[in-house]
Amino acid sequence: MQIFGPIRVSTSQATQANNRITPPQPGQGSATRSAGPVDQLDISSAAKAAFGSAPTDAVAGGGEIRLDRVAEIRRAIADGSYDTPEKMDMAMSRMLDRFA
Repeated sequence: MQIFGPIRVSTSQATQANNRITPPQPGQGSATRSAGPVDQLDISSAAKAAFGSAPTDAVAGGGEIRLDRVAEIRRAIADGSYDTPEKMDMAMSRMLDRFA
């Protein structure tokens, strides 16, 4: 297969049997897989000091998460009443003020 751009795709090339991916057979474990790269995250001591012991507890504005408010907003999103024209106009106005 050849991809020439975001729209054109050509399938003029035949798919050969040796290029096909075959699913592993039962009984084949992960022993046949090669060891690939491993993701790793290192946090410096300065970052740990800045965020405290648990950086995931940080909330924008330094406040606590109001679970009742989160549940209320999730219900409004689910029933389709959260996005109103007024809210969209306000968001658009704030965005234009910020970038203009």
